[in-house]
Amino acid sequence: MKKLFIFSIFIIFCQLLFSSPNYNNGNGTIESVSEKDGIKTTIRKCEIDNVIIGNLLYDQYRTIYKNYDFSSPIGNLKDNDKIKVLQTCTHEYLDKPKIKGTNFRGEIWYKIQYEETIGWICINMDSETLTQNPHQMVPYDDNDYEILEIIESAGKKWTIRKLGGLVAVWERLNVRDKPGLGGKKIFLLHDYETGSPGEFYTIFATTEETEKIDGLPDHWLKIEYAPNKYGWIFGGYTTVERGGPKYYTPENIVLYDLIWF
Repeated sequence: MKKLFIFSIFIIFCQLLFSSPNYNNGNGTIESVSEKDGIKTTIRKCEIDNVIIGNLLYDQYRTIYKNYDFSSPIGNLKDNDKIKVLQTCTHEYLDKPKIKGTNFRGEIWYKIQYEETIGWICINMDSETLTQNPHQMVPYDDNDYEILEIIESAGKKWTIRKLGGLVAVWERLNVRDKPGLGGKKIFLLHDYETGSPGEFYTIFATTEETEKIDGLPDHWLKIEYAPNKYGWIFGGYTTVERGGPKYYTPENIVLYDLIWF
């Protein structure tokens, strides 16, 4: 009986160990998960200092609440207020259909500190009186930016993080088997005359570290350069066709919700 109990505890420990995404106890680390009445609540660590409130935080999202609900307002944010972001919280409504164009239905909250006040702001609301923004991005959605592996290449260590996105390439660009110039060349994008239109590639991962090549500091990106074939390109020679940050890391999403455009 005692052996069975110890074995059960070991199984539970392994499930917790291997089911949690790896953020190395940094931003993105899941601090609690609960489910009640068809609502899944996930709280993650997300510490960002010296955030200046700007016009990207709409007026209806500036109320500070004591908890991640709408029952106890305790303050209101104004332009140019300096805050610290502490955590993210998502209320995902499991029994509601997804909005077209998004995989998420629910509320997104940020725990903040403003002067001596610590509370929560809701930047994506879903209730009977407040309509959700279907274009709102969810920080850490599908465990974005978790650490996938560490790759060594030409004496350098690269921290590989999960990241989605789309980039365009307009010129001949080497694809390598590993990030960094020490990676072996395995393919050449735009292997024909210059002046051709841009080609779009899906990002699957990025290096946390950056490298400067030809004066351009940027990350290395893992892309699918041909069906079921993957490799690394230098992000400094890629572009995006939209406003906002080039890479929507979770921290960039949080900042893009709060600061000046």
